[in-house]
Amino acid sequence: MIDTRIIIAESSDIMLNGIVEILKKNPHLQVVGQALKYNHLCNTIEQVQHDMVVLGPMITDRFSHQLMGYLLNRFPDIKIVQIDLDDDLEIILQKIQKVTLHLEV
Repeated sequence: MIDTRIIIAESSDIMLNGIVEILKKNPHLQVVGQALKYNHLCNTIEQVQHDMVVLGPMITDRFSHQLMGYLLNRFPDIKIVQIDLDDDLEIILQKIQKVTLHLEV
């Protein structure tokens, strides 16, 4: 697995910090940006070199369709992983790996 640079978006700072800590445990994942608000996410996507965006459960739950549609329209090549509230570390890593495999091809 190659090193993957990740931007994390989550509207709850507690959840955001938890996701960051979980991902830091994997040496192949590098958190390069964080966003608590949608407009901050767009600025971060434009300014920070990354491989994918991870959307946390709180921001996805509140804005799923609008957020996904807007991000895919504004950034057509974006790679997005959505985390659900019931996802554990293994499931989160599987979701990231699935998207990462598409990046390596």
